[in-house]
Amino acid sequence: MLVDDHPLIVAGIVNIAQKTSDFEVIATASNGQTALKQLMNLTDQLDLLIFDYSMPQMDGNEFLNELNRRNYTFRKMLLTTVEEPAIFEKMLHSGLDGIVLKTAPVAEILSTAKFLIENPQSTDVGTEVKNLTKARENPLVELDSQILTLIAEGKHVKEIAQQMSFSERTIKYHLTEIYNQLGAVNRAQAVAIAISKHWIKL
Repeated sequence: MLVDDHPLIVAGIVNIAQKTSDFEVIATASNGQTALKQLMNLTDQLDLLIFDYSMPQMDGNEFLNELNRRNYTFRKMLLTTVEEPAIFEKMLHSGLDGIVLKTAPVAEILSTAKFLIENPQSTDVGTEVKNLTKARENPLVELDSQILTLIAEGKHVKEIAQQMSFSERTIKYHLTEIYNQLGAVNRAQAVAIAISKHWIKL
C-alpha cells in the first residue's frame, strides 16, 4: 500500500511496480485517515506500507503511532523529502522499519522495499539517509567535548588549562576549532548547541 498526497509520486511508484514482478500496489491513499479506513479490509493482504511524512490531517509520525496502536504487523517504510535525522531516529524507535528519501534512485527505493519484505526482523535506510545522519553526528573529538563541558560548568580558560595540563594557548586554540565546527560565535552559543544536540552532558 502507498500513502502519499502527491499524485505524481503515487503514479510513478505504481507504474514502476507494474513493471516488476516483485511488487504489487494493492491500494493507495492521499492521507493517513483515508489509509486507516482502507486498512480495515486490507490487513491480511499487506506485506509493506510505504508512506510520506508530510501529509494532510496527520503527519507521518502520527500515522505511524496510529498504526502501532492498532497492532498492525506489516512492514512500514517512510518515503519522504524530509531530511531530519531526529525525526528518523524517533520513528525508528517507534517501530518504523525503513526510510528512503524521495531523491534516491528508483532502484534504491525498490531494493529497500524488497529487503524489508524479505527480512521481517530487519530495518533498512537508504544511502542518502545514512549520509545525512552521519553528517549530523557529533563533530567534537573527545578532547573538545571535555573542554566544552568544563566551559559549561563555568570554568575559565586558565582553570581548564591547569586541570587538563595544557597551556592556555592550546585551550584557546581548541575553543576556536570548536566554534568553527559548531558554527558558534562564542562560548555560550557553543555550549547551547552542544547541549541541545546531546553532545555534552552536565
